[in-house]
Amino acid sequence: MRGIRINGMTPPSDWLTEAQAVTEKLYAAESTVVTSAAYSLTLQPSLADANGVTQTGRSLVVVAEVTGKIYVRVFDGAGTRIVDAKQPKHDHKASWYAQLATLLTCNWDQSKLKPVEISEVFRFCEMIIRRHMTSNIIESNEKLWKDDRIRNWMFALFNNKCWYSEAQESVSYYHVDHFRPKGRVSDDQTDLITDGYWWLAFNWTNYRISGGVLNSKKNDVFPYADMTRAVHNDPSSVAKECPILIDPVVEEEARLISYDWRDEETCIAVQAGGITPEQASRVDRTIEILGLNRETRLNQKRAQLWEKCRLTIADYRGAQGATCFALVEQKNAKRKLKEMISYDAEFSSVAEACVRKTAPEPLLASVFGH
Repeated sequence: MRGIRINGMTPPSDWLTEAQAVTEKLYAAESTVVTSAAYSLTLQPSLADANGVTQTGRSLVVVAEVTGKIYVRVFDGAGTRIVDAKQPKHDHKASWYAQLATLLTCNWDQSKLKPVEISEVFRFCEMIIRRHMTSNIIESNEKLWKDDRIRNWMFALFNNKCWYSEAQESVSYYHVDHFRPKGRVSDDQTDLITDGYWWLAFNWTNYRISGGVLNSKKNDVFPYADMTRAVHNDPSSVAKECPILIDPVVEEEARLISYDWRDEETCIAVQAGGITPEQASRVDRTIEILGLNRETRLNQKRAQLWEKCRLTIADYRGAQGATCFALVEQKNAKRKLKEMISYDAEFSSVAEACVRKTAPEPLLASVFGH
C-alpha cells in the first residue's frame, strides 16, 4: 500500500469555513442537557401505533414503547417539539435505546421508579437526544464531504487513485470514506457496537478517497487493539488510539501491506516481509475488512501491471553486453520501471513489490537509488 502524502497541505479555505460551522453545530447539539429538574417525564408502554404517543406538551420528555420499539419525544418550554427520535429497525443490544428499554422492562409505572432510576431514564434519554440531533445535522449536511471542492482537492493528492487500492476507478465510483466511522463503530470479530466519531464527520483529516465497493465493505467496521477510545472534547485523544485498520495516510503503516502474483488473472494484497506477528494480524484484518482481494477486476488489473513490470525486468535481463543497443535497452527498462513505481502511477505499490521480489540487485539499486 502506498502512503498518501499530505505534506502540510489543506483543503480550500471556503470549504473549511463551512465545515467548521457545521462542526460547531454538532458540538452545540452534544451539549444538550435534559434533566428532571428542567423537564417532566411521561412514560407510555405498549402502544399499538405511533399515533398514541403524546402529541403536545411543555418542558416534557415522553418515552413510549410502540410495537416493541422505543420512541423519545421532547417538547421545550414553549411547547415546540424539538426531538422526535425512534429506535432504529436494526438497532444493537448496547444502544442507548436498548439500555433504556432494559431499564424500563416490567417497570413502566413511573410512580414506582426510584429516584436513581428516574435519573438513569433521563441520562439515557439525553444520550438518545444528542445522538438523534447530531445524526440529523450530519445527514442534512452530507453534501459537504461530497462537494467537488474537497473531493477534487483530495483526488489531486494521489492522482485520482483510491487511497486503499491505488485503482483509478478500476473497482467502482469513488466515495469519500470516513476513516473513523461517523455514525457508529462495529468490530468484525466481537460484534461490539459503540457510538461513532460524530465530531469528525466534517473534519477533512478523517477523510480517505475510496472505491465504492471497498467503502461499502468497510462500512462502519473499525476494530481496536485495546479499549482506548478518542473523545470529542480532547482532540489529542485520537492519537492515543490503537486501531487495527491500517491507515494509508501513515507511511510506516501503509508499508505493512505488499502484493504478490498468483497467476495471470490474480495479484493479491499480502503481508510485507519482516513484520511482527502483531503487524501481520493488522494486515490480515485490514485486507479482510476492506475486501482488498475480493474483487476479481481489481485482482486482474494488479496482475496485468505485475506482468507488465515482469516483462520489463526480463527486457533488462535480456539486454546483455556492453553494446550501445544493450545499454539503451537497459536504460529504457529502468525508465519504464521508475515510471511504474512513481507515486502518481496506478498500482505503483504493486509494481514496487514486483521489482523488489524479482529484479536483480543492480536493477534494484538503479530503480530505487540505493
